Amino acid sequence: MKSEEFLTTLGSIVKRTRSKTMDQVNFAQRVGCGVATLSRLENGQPVNAETLFTALELLGLLDDYIAVGDEQNARLANAPLRKKRKPESDLPNDF
Repeated sequence: MKSEEFLTTLGSIVKRTRSKTMDQVNFAQRVGCGVATLSRLENGQPVNAETLFTALELLGLLDDYIAVGDEQNARLANAPLRKKRKPESDLPNDF
């Protein structure tokens, strides 16, 4: 699946960037998670979104992903919206 590949890619990016300046223990403390959680993140396994975003932010990488999200949101801003359901007619109160 693409989502698993993306997690693996993000984990690799986090690991390579983090390892240039600090060890896992120090970085896990900064992120606010355990070393086991950080290890899972770096190995491409699912972790809490807040943990992932905090790690990316501490490494100075989050702005790049926000920019991609903002571009996608701008593209979708003019997309047609789903039609709303017809209003339900009032049902008689038969209780």
